[in-house]
Amino acid sequence: MNEAEFIEISDFMNLLADRSKVITLEGFNSNLTLKVKDDGSPVTDYDINSEKTLREIISAKFPNHNIIAEEMGFTSNNSDYTWIIDPIDGTRSYVIGRPLWGTLISLAFKGEPIIGMADFPALDERWIGYKNKCLLNNAAFKKNYKSITSISEATVGSTGPHLFSEIGKQKYETLIKKAKYHVWSGDCHNYCLVIKGGLDLVVEEGLSSYDILPLIPILKSKDIIVTDWKSKKINLKNDLFSKYSVVVARDKNIHDTAINYMN
Repeated sequence: MNEAEFIEISDFMNLLADRSKVITLEGFNSNLTLKVKDDGSPVTDYDINSEKTLREIISAKFPNHNIIAEEMGFTSNNSDYTWIIDPIDGTRSYVIGRPLWGTLISLAFKGEPIIGMADFPALDERWIGYKNKCLLNNAAFKKNYKSITSISEATVGSTGPHLFSEIGKQKYETLIKKAKYHVWSGDCHNYCLVIKGGLDLVVEEGLSSYDILPLIPILKSKDIIVTDWKSKKINLKNDLFSKYSVVVARDKNIHDTAINYMN
């Protein structure tokens, strides 16, 4: 992707996020009708309506591209390009009025996410990442971090214990006993807190492709380390509905320490 293509795709992503934002903010802090999916996770009409709208806009502009999203699954056009969408990541936060939910959008080429967006409508915060470009509300994001290289100095976060397997939870609990501070909750916003400097490490298990892949280009644009628990690169898997275990850290020593504890 060259600079002109980046501008075209990022402008298109902003359009997608703007359209989704109108839909999702209408339902936020309202009397929601909540449904529970087969996997036990909640869904609202606003999740579904947002995804329908995004799919329609993408299909109109890029009719040959694939789409994978949380509510309606995979649409294959045998393309090397795949749009990955989570209309409301953090629906539990959304339904209780906590503003940390976000809309995640990514374009992947041959399984590798090349540009990603995380939009937080209730926070008026929008991130885009591509190569070494990290944009917050369409302006370059720059941050000087305090040098933290030890797990004993680190603040660690994860969405919740319900996402971990029993073995994974035991390993994670051992890890966080070594940390300076630990927080539950935060959903996809936790990853942006690693960029901002509020968190030093995020560890999660049981994620779907649309939960993590859109965030990867944003994180990598600030040289943040993103791997699975085996320290391997994360791409879209051939089994599109596989689950992902993730370690995200600014510092390599902290990342490697987490890998050791989670294996």
